[in-house]
Amino acid sequence: MVHIEVVRSCNSTLVKKQPLVAVFVGGTAGIGESSVRALAATHSVQGKGLRLYIVGRNADAAEKIISDCVRICPVGQFRFVPAEDLALLKDVDRVCAEIVRAEENENKYGETARLDILVMSQGYISFEPRRETKEGLDTLLSLRYYSRMRFIINLLPLLLASPLPAHVVSVFAAGREGKFYPEDLSLRDPEHYGVFINISHVAYMTTFFVETLATRHPGQLSLVHVYPGLVMTNEFQTGRFPLWFKMMWRWLVAPIVWPFSVPLRECGERILFLATPRFPAWQTTEVGIIAQEDDSASVEGNVAIAIGSDGNYGSGAYAVNWNGETIPTEKAYKRFREDGLAERVWDHTMKAFEDIEAGNVFTG
Repeated sequence: MVHIEVVRSCNSTLVKKQPLVAVFVGGTAGIGESSVRALAATHSVQGKGLRLYIVGRNADAAEKIISDCVRICPVGQFRFVPAEDLALLKDVDRVCAEIVRAEENENKYGETARLDILVMSQGYISFEPRRETKEGLDTLLSLRYYSRMRFIINLLPLLLASPLPAHVVSVFAAGREGKFYPEDLSLRDPEHYGVFINISHVAYMTTFFVETLATRHPGQLSLVHVYPGLVMTNEFQTGRFPLWFKMMWRWLVAPIVWPFSVPLRECGERILFLATPRFPAWQTTEVGIIAQEDDSASVEGNVAIAIGSDGNYGSGAYAVNWNGETIPTEKAYKRFREDGLAERVWDHTMKAFEDIEAGNVFTG
């Protein structure tokens, strides 16, 4: 476990090194909101500069968050980018276009148009059956996977302009791999669909997609899929659950599990930690091999460079647990890697993007 004081020290160093531009998708509530607040509080008046975009649906919540952030970080710029339905890639494209335009305007005033940190936590907990969007994607699978990968692709020019290099964080279910249906990546077969299978597909597909991105952009992108642990957000009371579940959670389950949960503030700090040098961009395969043979090569300051999801140090793509430690994935992925699933997931995802962008309903 990476101790919280180490996390805070690394975060402090991060904001003092250079000005930061960050986007938080799903930033008006829960883990997204706590991450926004963590960056604002860490930056405070000591950082080198901060421009932060909050993407979400709740304008009132965004106004309150921005007001609080300006108070604790008066030198920062905080902007709300309203979303309508991020399960629709059309809405993702609209939001990304607004962010790109805003950054291009900053470039006119002497700032570099770029994006240093992208954190995505959109989605919700649900036990509902498959519900398809008008674009042909399952709503939950889109929020948890397709829309997030679309954000990365759309914002890639800004990410590649970052001097950090850029850090991308998807908050969901790293390490929760279970059943996987390579012949039905979209989970269209009703016999394949279920709560845990949906989670498992997101875990596998996210890992394969970000690994491909990391190797295609060496030295420029660090991509993390993180499991945040049990975090007691308001979703358990305000989410899409029946009344009996909310009552049972509040009066029976919550008091039992609360001692084992991750505090919301700490969770936000740990999400920000994923943008520190512990999780570097991929350089070369040889670097990873050297790091494995000589552990001293895996140390950055006082924090060891993380092992990537492919088993090599500093591979640029990481599956991370709530405590900042990486999750071993070699056993779960071995057979699928041998079968070339990474390429198939990439092609499937890009075909979905291509079809939907053309105005068609994706049927793959």
